[in-house]
Amino acid sequence: MGETMGELGLAFIKLTKFENEEAVFNSQRVRAADMKNVATAAVKASRFYRELNAQTVKHLDTLHEYLGLMLSVHGAFSDRSSALLTVQTLLSELSSLHSRAEKLEAASSKIFGGDKSRIRKIDELKETIRATEDAKHVATREYERIKENNRSELERLDKERHADFLNMLKGFVLNQVGYAEKIANVWAKVTEETSVYVKESS
Repeated sequence: MGETMGELGLAFIKLTKFENEEAVFNSQRVRAADMKNVATAAVKASRFYRELNAQTVKHLDTLHEYLGLMLSVHGAFSDRSSALLTVQTLLSELSSLHSRAEKLEAASSKIFGGDKSRIRKIDELKETIRATEDAKHVATREYERIKENNRSELERLDKERHADFLNMLKGFVLNQVGYAEKIANVWAKVTEETSVYVKESS
């Protein structure tokens, strides 16, 4: 809009210059002066639109910051998902180890006096189960830590962003209203200055 108004103003300025140079009658010079008022108003409106655009970009910059922050939030949730996957993998592994140990114990109990190699395998499996249980507890604590950290950071972010968005919207709306009034005043002045043409055409 600012660019279009600027071009319109420049076109009227050129037309005004042409009218003044080529004017034969005084009425042409009067109309050229009125056209110059329209040209000036269009250029002023163009400047206001450009200023409004710059202010809008400044106010809406909060959205750009927010989008950048969302990458970090996405990374935090990826960390949480990875930690949960680790816990789930360890649980699945534990289930499989318990199942193998039960089968070995059942097979070993059928042999009188036990099978020493199976007993050794059962002991090794029990040690692996203990180590995997320990790893699962560590992974679960890490998952809970990440989950709690994400929750508290999101609460903090929500509070901060709420205030930021309210300020952004307030500034945006006030600028829109303020510049709309300035532009309306520019055109109202032109309307007053050219009101004689309305009367003539009635």
